[in-house]
Amino acid sequence: MTKDSVSMHAYELKIEQYIRLDKLPRIGIKSLYKTAGQHQCDLLDIINLSTGQLQQSGWSTAQIEALRHKSPILHGYTKTVLQWLSLSDDHHFISCCDAAFPPQIKELARAPLFLFAKGNPLLLHQAQLAIVGTRSPSQYAKEVVNDLVAGIAQHTDAAITSGMAIGIDGFSHRASLHWDVPTIAVLGCGIDIVYPKRHRQLYDEIAEKGVIVSEFLPGTAPHASLFPRRNRIISGLSDGVIVIEAKIKSGSLVTTKYALEQNKEVFAVPSAIYNPNAEGCHFLIKSGAKLTETVQDIVDELPHLAKPAANTLFNQKSVKQTLASDPLLDNVSYSATSVDDIAKCTGMSIPDVLTQLLQYELRGIVASTPEGYVKLRG
Repeated sequence: MTKDSVSMHAYELKIEQYIRLDKLPRIGIKSLYKTAGQHQCDLLDIINLSTGQLQQSGWSTAQIEALRHKSPILHGYTKTVLQWLSLSDDHHFISCCDAAFPPQIKELARAPLFLFAKGNPLLLHQAQLAIVGTRSPSQYAKEVVNDLVAGIAQHTDAAITSGMAIGIDGFSHRASLHWDVPTIAVLGCGIDIVYPKRHRQLYDEIAEKGVIVSEFLPGTAPHASLFPRRNRIISGLSDGVIVIEAKIKSGSLVTTKYALEQNKEVFAVPSAIYNPNAEGCHFLIKSGAKLTETVQDIVDELPHLAKPAANTLFNQKSVKQTLASDPLLDNVSYSATSVDDIAKCTGMSIPDVLTQLLQYELRGIVASTPEGYVKLRG
């Protein structure tokens, strides 16, 4: 549906009708399509069906009354949507009957009737990989995000989808922007609301170079009850979901639950067993998720994502081979290791250890943390 293809009045009427159907109590898109099919009419023509026809389709009295009632609240919702759409040509209302609506979203058990998009909506039709994880990632997890996204950029044609939350979500979007990978942010609030507020710049960059999506009306405040609904859209858009550090009771595992229900692949990155944010990934691996170390693990399961010349194991040996027998690096753990412990284990002086660690840090092999040094690769 485009604002140029129909009159403004008809356009406003269609949006109001979609919102009216969306606000009906205890009835979803599949029931609406079933009703339309029974009476051989278009989805919006349900509004013009008689009470008897609706009752014949199993509608309750409350549902029929809600459909008939043109409340001031409904008019206010429509006005809010139209006002938001008028702000920019990059603002889009995509109904489930539009060609621009992602077909994979229609297959969801509780599919939305429409989506709002800010940016390039064509990206919603591109192959996608979702990346989700903890809001408090370790340095190791941040490095994994960067390496995986770099590999996805080099070896696949997939876009990166996430939820723009603090932590792994935000790092995934930023890595995508850095490596020129299209990125899609799915919100658990209105399309016009930046949440968390600290992601204002990230929100603007994604809208400029990718696309932001929400099923919620503009002005809808973020709420805990909305994030599971967001998560089903993240998994629904994607060919596979990659989990990088997550607790068992977390939104990330809710996303994987939806992914499994949708017959999507789930990939989990292992971590140190003493890392509390590793338990979710290790649980997924034990339950059959693909243990994921490199992009090749993803391509093995989803070969259609690979670029034509990339469906072979790519070379990751150069850094690992040159560092394989380095005694200093052998004594730096993937969790924080103090300089004193490194010096004691290697027999090197502390100044020599610090000099070598600085060189490795500049090369991106280790990272400095308040507790000591963390090995990133090697």
